[in-house]
Amino acid sequence: MASFKKEIGPISASFLALGGILGSAVPFIPAIVFADGGPIGILGWIIGLVIISLLGLVFAELGSTYPETGGVVRYLHFSHGAFASFFNAWGTFIGYFMAIISETVAIVEYIAFFYPSLYLNGRLTIQGELVTLGFLLAFFLIQYFGVKLVARTNDIMTWIKVIGLVAFMIITPILVFHPNNFSPPPKYGGIAPYGLSGSLIASSITVYAYAGFRQPIDYAEEMKNPGKDIPRAVILSIILSFIIYLGLSIIFLGALNWNVIGTAPFNWTYISTLSAPIPQEFSGKLATLGVYFFVIAVIATISSTLVYFGSAARVLYANAKNGYMPKSFLKLNSSGVPYVSLIVSLVIGVIYMLAFPQFLSEAGIFSVASVVSYAPAAVSLLVLRVLDPSRNRVYRLNYANIIAPIAFAAGGLMIYWATYPTTLYTIGSVLVGIPIYLLY
Repeated sequence: MASFKKEIGPISASFLALGGILGSAVPFIPAIVFADGGPIGILGWIIGLVIISLLGLVFAELGSTYPETGGVVRYLHFSHGAFASFFNAWGTFIGYFMAIISETVAIVEYIAFFYPSLYLNGRLTIQGELVTLGFLLAFFLIQYFGVKLVARTNDIMTWIKVIGLVAFMIITPILVFHPNNFSPPPKYGGIAPYGLSGSLIASSITVYAYAGFRQPIDYAEEMKNPGKDIPRAVILSIILSFIIYLGLSIIFLGALNWNVIGTAPFNWTYISTLSAPIPQEFSGKLATLGVYFFVIAVIATISSTLVYFGSAARVLYANAKNGYMPKSFLKLNSSGVPYVSLIVSLVIGVIYMLAFPQFLSEAGIFSVASVVSYAPAAVSLLVLRVLDPSRNRVYRLNYANIIAPIAFAAGGLMIYWATYPTTLYTIGSVLVGIPIYLLY
């Protein structure tokens, strides 16, 4: 009988998390924090770090204590039973799945920077659809042939993007740096043109940049030592991504030339209208630097999407294990991969891509559904300590009675910050699962 292959070591576990975090957010959010808050918006990374760290610590204990495939949708099943866990699981799948589709299309949009015929007038062309289909098939094949291939592929791409981004952050300020961007004159609003609230608004977008820290949890049964490797992977990936995102934001602001991007000085809101804010700030002799960054951004997004593709299939597997999906979703191939769930993910992806080519560039709003499971995890942590006190907890969160309630509130804020109509679309997508729940 086929079983999961334990082929993920500590480095690969950390890179699954880092690969998931450093995705399509890399070329956009480090710049958008300034559109939301001006220079003080950079504090949003610190606020976001605090919020996501609280949630990360909760998942570190749960993931290491209950190392289950698709684990993020299993904990509420253990603590609260069928009704609560189904909608938690369904929302997570919707979020994962829509993140895959939107990020795959984002890859093609990036490539269209060099080949404009792939993406025109806000939608995929026929050529763009074929390239998107090619990427989806590539992700499917890599996942199908086993987690070892997934880990190796993601390891290589994560090394490339981390080293590439660090090199970018070292080289850029040597070539161009405008310190006056960090302290605008009072007539332009100074460092806080929108007040202190600007940093809070910026933090509402930075928390989504950290999304992806949970990915190794979904591969838990394929890890050699999940009890130790999951907490390390979650905590290390959050810290490293904070350093990289903060560095990229500083580099963006230091290199920003208002004339090059085509607006008046300190017109912060204009930054949000740029299709590729970091590459677009480089021109002339520095244009090569922008192209270099764009290539790294493409690799980063490919890596992230590959990891999410496997997570989506494993969440379907976990849904079936919970009892809410066909038992055929539990079938594993000889490589230890839930291949039926993988095929279903591919088929749904192709259907959405063909049916809504003009919509997919906005489909990232549905990724908010994945954070629906953030807040309940904090509740599950405390409940499971009561229901299952004898369980060996390799990593035990200190002061959980204080941290978990705060993490619960933080998870709720992430839904609130998504704002209307995103919240409406997310809730609607989750409620679509009611017939499935009633059937099972």
